Amino acid sequence: MTHVLIVDDEPLLREELQEALELEDMEVSVAGSVAGALKHCAQTAFDVVVTDLKMPNAGGLELLRQLSQDKYKAAMFVVSGHGAESSREEAMSLGALACFAKPIDPDDLIEAINDAV
Repeated sequence: MTHVLIVDDEPLLREELQEALELEDMEVSVAGSVAGALKHCAQTAFDVVVTDLKMPNAGGLELLRQLSQDKYKAAMFVVSGHGAESSREEAMSLGALACFAKPIDPDDLIEAINDAV
């Protein structure tokens, strides 16, 4: 079973993605911040991490930096409601496999996860 961590400060998006992924028999955990995500990652080996780029305090780029420094082994994807190409390029350089624009189609994410794992 694929274990996925969704990190986003928008509760409705977390819930929507969680429901869609669980329908595909994935085990899903959620976090509303980078700090919460890092706590989850310290306790669990996730197969996939999906993070929002822009969040209060620290964003998805900081999470990708932390996980890559820790040599965390997970397929990483970024979701962004902002069109900053430089942030997307940086996310890819930090190991993200793909960047999705909000609103994200859960089917696109599911396909990318299945391709990655």
